[in-house]
Amino acid sequence: MKRSISFRSREERIMDRKTFWLLSLFLISLMGSRVTATAAVHQGSFAVGHSIQHLNVPGTSGEIRPVTVHLWYPAVPRVAVNSSYTSRLNGVTLLPQWDPLSWQVSQGIAHEDVPATMGGGPWPVIIFSHGATNNAIDYAFMLEELASFGFIVAAPDHVGNTQDDVRIDFINAQAHFQLLPCFDNFTAPCARTNVPNSMINRVHDVSAIIDSLTTWFGNRVDVSRIGMMGHSRGTVTALSAAGGSTLWGFPPEPRVKAIMGMAIGIPAITFGANVSSITLPTLLVAGLSDTNSPAVVSQAAYNALGSADKQIVFISNGVHRSFDSTLCAQMQSSGSIAQATIRAIADTHTLRGVLFSPNGGTGVNFCGFDSFTQPTDIRPIVTSMTGFNVTSSNVPTLSLTTAEVKDQMVELAVDFFGDVLNRFPPQNGLFMVPGRFATDDAGRGLGPARRQLQGDRHQWRQIAELC
Repeated sequence: MKRSISFRSREERIMDRKTFWLLSLFLISLMGSRVTATAAVHQGSFAVGHSIQHLNVPGTSGEIRPVTVHLWYPAVPRVAVNSSYTSRLNGVTLLPQWDPLSWQVSQGIAHEDVPATMGGGPWPVIIFSHGATNNAIDYAFMLEELASFGFIVAAPDHVGNTQDDVRIDFINAQAHFQLLPCFDNFTAPCARTNVPNSMINRVHDVSAIIDSLTTWFGNRVDVSRIGMMGHSRGTVTALSAAGGSTLWGFPPEPRVKAIMGMAIGIPAITFGANVSSITLPTLLVAGLSDTNSPAVVSQAAYNALGSADKQIVFISNGVHRSFDSTLCAQMQSSGSIAQATIRAIADTHTLRGVLFSPNGGTGVNFCGFDSFTQPTDIRPIVTSMTGFNVTSSNVPTLSLTTAEVKDQMVELAVDFFGDVLNRFPPQNGLFMVPGRFATDDAGRGLGPARRQLQGDRHQWRQIAELC
């Protein structure tokens, strides 16, 4: 089934959600006020916790890859420190003439290291795979909102294919020697270009996370209901986990039960996955203004899917990086630091990365005016870098913010995964593993508990059948 979506203003979107989805099955002309890039609009009924875990995952060359995994989950409501997201290089000492990287983003809804709630679980899982040379935190606002609807969300940084690897290579190039080692201690460059190795490592990361879920969450997680979501190369990772890859030499990950992909890879990478072998429920989303991986690539993948249960959604004015929900906040934070001092080499690099992208879309394309002016007016440095004079009436140039896209991706993911993962009955019996985050709502350790899934769910299939 094909659908095309434009975007209403925030006020217009506050309507009965079933009515919204009935309307969104058709191409709707939507005008719109803009939403602040850091606004958390779609929030479910659960408080959200965030924590970071670390896995050592063997790489294709025998190296040990230290994979950081961001976890968002339904949490015990309590007063706690708001989660803050930043680069793994934050605070790392550089050369004497350079300040350490210091930007951070903390305007989301999650709280750090609070215990998982007992009420309503055990929770289904969404594993999220980031795009090439991205990081998991680039999508943090979207992922924490997904968790608020009753999902455990696990998002790895795929070592060797992250923006932090790119940052290390940049700093070492500026220093003219290897000032910083690669995370896996392999020879530079740290950002690797070998696609087969990248894809094999990515799918290994997914399997390693699944293996670790009960250690982290005990009886709060239901490993019989695991979905996978990705962006760009992360979409190809989801396709590869679902169908395996004859080209790259690995089988499907059978514990993944459904996949959702935002944008997609270039054809040569996308069809390295066994797309025609995929029989799982699949939802693909493509931006109609994406020049990095045009919508026709998503359409071709949709056509090739072996699944009889598949959806494709097109987003008017969406570019490749419209799905990166924290990029505008990263631009504001790094821009305020870079504008204040020329010593901020790493923060300036982050700012430049948001403002310049040949095919992915730039900050002026998808960031609202507040992202350039609140809390710091960074328009002077933006203008000096780009030559573009930002005003309240000319950004985002595509009339669509990452915040608006984030809202709609949360809606889609909640409806899609809420339906398809519920087709798999919860595991019977009792968990005896207490788990790292498993506590009751008073913060006490959990004993055995029976599985029960609650929460607001939408009838995706019933609505879809109306078209």
